Parts: sequence; structure tokens; C-alpha cells
Amino acid sequence: MFGDKQKQKQNVEAEGTAIQAGGDVTLTQNNGMNFTEVKELCLLFLRDNFPALRDEAIKAAEDNVRSFSEKLEAKIVEKSQNIVLEKFKDPDVQAAINDAVQASARKGEKANVEILTNLIAERVSKNSNDFLNIVLSEAVLVAPKLTKQQISYLSLVHFATSCSLSGMKHIAGVEPMSVNVFSAILSGFGISESQKKHLQYAGTCSIFNMSKIDIYAGWMNTLYKYLGYTDINKFKSDIKSYCPFTERLLNEFERDSSGGEVSLTSVGQAIAIANLATMAKGMNYSIWIK
Repeated sequence: MFGDKQKQKQNVEAEGTAIQAGGDVTLTQNNGMNFTEVKELCLLFLRDNFPALRDEAIKAAEDNVRSFSEKLEAKIVEKSQNIVLEKFKDPDVQAAINDAVQASARKGEKANVEILTNLIAERVSKNSNDFLNIVLSEAVLVAPKLTKQQISYLSLVHFATSCSLSGMKHIAGVEPMSVNVFSAILSGFGISESQKKHLQYAGTCSIFNMSKIDIYAGWMNTLYKYLGYTDINKFKSDIKSYCPFTERLLNEFERDSSGGEVSLTSVGQAIAIANLATMAKGMNYSIWIK
């Protein structure tokens, strides 16, 4: 059943779609793939990459890939207004899906499936560009090698150092955003030094042990300079009074930064954004990755 390339030949009508594993996948539909064909593509990649699994392992892998393909389909439907189905014909897109399928087959939900579907959906969106495409494809390879706690930690760093809102009248306006993303970040609180070193090894960040970020000063003087604060104590007091979730996030970042400054790579940013996007809809990767 698995890897039998002779059984993969297909005849299609003029406007149909031909999908064949065992090498490059060829699509002949003028308008790209439909949602059902994306699911079939995932299963074909599974059969091509895992031809010799035992029966029980085959079933587990197929279940994992079926779950992944259903989640990918749902993500494409959710973001359909921003998706360019024609991009599924791109060999690089198919390679990224193949990488995600292999990780999902082996690890199931531990492959961080929701992150993978967000990354792939962005890869086929109308907002992508050449550099972002490279980063997203690399992030698909790296995300399954991280724990959920590590991904949440990357999200904490990205939120604290790189996310801001414009047009607010008062710092209290940031609190709804903090509430939205809090659950996507919480499990990253207090991760071990060995987990952080692994993040660096995986290419998601650099750690500068002799450096430290004053996060409150950074927010007051850079991210939210337009609010006009000049007294750091007043700034902290207002956050404490009006923004309890924001305060928890900033205090955790400040506590963690005593071990050194963490700077995310573009791949780390992409994974962090994909995680934050599960709770905060409409995040634009190209704001940070360009």
C-alpha cells in the first residue's frame, strides 16, 4: 500500500487536478487546489515518506496526518479571503506541507500542529514575499522540534519587545491585547536555562548573557513614547492600576531577562507570531519579517 508508485497514476479531465507522490507533486488545475485536495495531498505525502511502517504505526501515523489535514483545511477556510490557492502549485509550498506532514505523522499534536497550519496558511497568503517565504518554510521545519513551553516563551519575548499599538490615548488601551494573548504565553513562564539554550541551538534566538533589557523603560521610551510619559514610576503605576495582565507579562519578562538579553531570529519571530495569532487574529507577519 505504502510507496507503491504504480498505483499512483491518475487520469484527469482537462480542468481536473493530478496529484502524484513519489517525487514532485504535479497539479494541472488552472486555479490551484481545492480544500479537499489539500487533505489528499497530505495523505499522499505520508504514504510516500513512510512506506515501511508496521500496521499499528501506519494507523497512528494516518490518524495524525488526517487530523493535521483537517486542521489545515479549517485554517484555509478561516483565512480564505487572504489565501491564494494557486500557490499550492509551488514546489516550495508543497515541500513545506511535506515537512509538516512528516512531523505530524511522527509526533501528532506534539508537532505543534496549530503552529504549522498557521505558518502554511501564511505561506500561501497574498501578503507573503520572497524573504518571508524562506523564513516560513524554515519555521515549519523548526517548530516541531520545540515544546509548547518554548514556543510560548518565544511569544513572550516577541510580545514584550516588538508588539505595540498605535493611536491609544492611555496605556490602559494595551490591556485587551494582553488579555487576548495571555493564554498563548503563560506556559512559557519560568522555562529552564537548558530549554533556552536549546532554543538558541534550534536557531530561534540569540542569548547575550552580559546584557539585560529594562522592559518598562523600553515601553515608555520606545514602543509607547507617543503617550508622553516621562516618569518611569508613573508609567509603572498606571500599568499596575489599569493593566493587570500586561503587568504580569512585563514582570515575567523582566524576571527572565536577569539571565541575559534574548533576541529572536526571523524564524523565532515567525513561530512566535504563529502562536500569538492563535489568540490575536489578523497579525501581519510582514510587519516584523521584511
